[in-house]
Amino acid sequence: MLDKESPLWTLSFAAGVALVCSLMVATTVHWLRPIQAAYGAVEYNRVILQAAGLLEPGTEIDDSEVVNRFLELDTRIVDLQTARYTNAVDPLTYDYRTAANLEDQPRFMPVYILKIGNQIDRIVLPVYGSGMWSTIYGSVTLMDDLRTIANVLFYEHGETPGIGDRIENPAWLAQWRGKQIFADSGALCLEIGGNDDDVCHVDGITGATVTVSAIETMLREWLGPDGYGPYLQALASGEIQ
Repeated sequence: MLDKESPLWTLSFAAGVALVCSLMVATTVHWLRPIQAAYGAVEYNRVILQAAGLLEPGTEIDDSEVVNRFLELDTRIVDLQTARYTNAVDPLTYDYRTAANLEDQPRFMPVYILKIGNQIDRIVLPVYGSGMWSTIYGSVTLMDDLRTIANVLFYEHGETPGIGDRIENPAWLAQWRGKQIFADSGALCLEIGGNDDDVCHVDGITGATVTVSAIETMLREWLGPDGYGPYLQALASGEIQ
């Protein structure tokens, strides 16, 4: 038996305590991970409800009500390579952010459709891209014509406080409503900044040029031919339901 006064005993005791503590932490993380995932899913559902116009910002409802309202949406998975719906992944459990860590752009993306009867009223399209300092996550909601913006949200980012984070300013976001992403010719026409004053133009943010430019690039990529563009065209033409 080791002498309790010896350095070896002290080191052995410290190592044992460290091992026990590490096992306790690992066990706690393991058991909490599903809870954290569930909480994160509910918060994401809140964002989608706001984007779809089913929940006013700042409105407090419990988690069960969030889930019930979210289930009113028709959640589908779009295969961006084929511009068609797919059952390759579960629309209620698929995490495009995890998929995005494995490839430049996920092949599959969720879309959230609000219907009145069998007709599309609004459709929420998740988007993300690199900002000045961070990855910006947001969504674009389109009206039933699939070209007019009903809502734009940017709900997660790490842009400069007081400057870049003004992309969350309600007044700036409000001017997106009613703007169009496609011209009458079908070409993508969305533009941020400049001096144009038309249905495709959104004002920039003074002092946040880099962040705003990044958002314009992000949206044009996601709404263009390499993103949702072909899917939206197929949906508008009635090729898919």
